[in-house]
Parts: sequence; structure tokens; C-alpha cells
Amino acid sequence: MPRFHHANLGVPPGLDEAEGAFLIDVLRYRKLDPPPGLVGIARWYQADDGSEIHLSIDPEHRPAAHAHTAIEVDEGIEARLDAAGIAYRSGGFGDLVVTFCDDPAGNRWELRRPQGA
Repeated sequence: MPRFHHANLGVPPGLDEAEGAFLIDVLRYRKLDPPPGLVGIARWYQADDGSEIHLSIDPEHRPAAHAHTAIEVDEGIEARLDAAGIAYRSGGFGDLVVTFCDDPAGNRWELRRPQGA
């Protein structure tokens, strides 16, 4: 059975620090050291479940109009988005609260958590 390992997201030069802060402070990923051949080209982050987000520095980065990365999050997500000054919209979807936001590089995220959590 396939198991998700990582998503690779583009980030324009100069936004890699802000993007890293979003992943660490808002989404609660932790920073990993990329392989030696990718230092300065890519940044790697890992969630508690072992899934990863890789960032590739891309001078031609253009965020997709509709594509997004969806992850499960905890109940504190809206407070962390507010603290980071990141705009979002949330709504109910069955037994879930689904929050959409854009990261500093303009990549879209779908943040999912159970209602009441």
C-alpha cells in the first residue's frame, strides 16, 4: 500500500526563511538537514508522523491557482495563523473544520481538524 512521504514546494529566493518559520511555528514541522548535495538548494521539514515537506528554491516560482497541500492539524491552528498574521478562511465540512491559507510563498494549504477539537 502506498504511503505519503513528502511534498516538494517551490519558494522564491529570499522567502525560504519566512517559509521555514511558517512550517515550524504555524504547522509544527521540525527542520531536517538535507543531504549535502542539496544544501543551499533545498530545505527539508518533517512532521511527527514522519511525512515531510521539502522546499526547493525556485527563481521562477508561481503558486498554483487551485492545487494545495492538505494536512491534519490540531485545534490551535487558527491562533497560530492569527499570531503569524496569516489570512485564512475556515468552514465546516461534515465533521471537520477545514481552514485554507496561503504560505509566505503563496502555496495554498488545506488544514483539517475535527469539529470541536
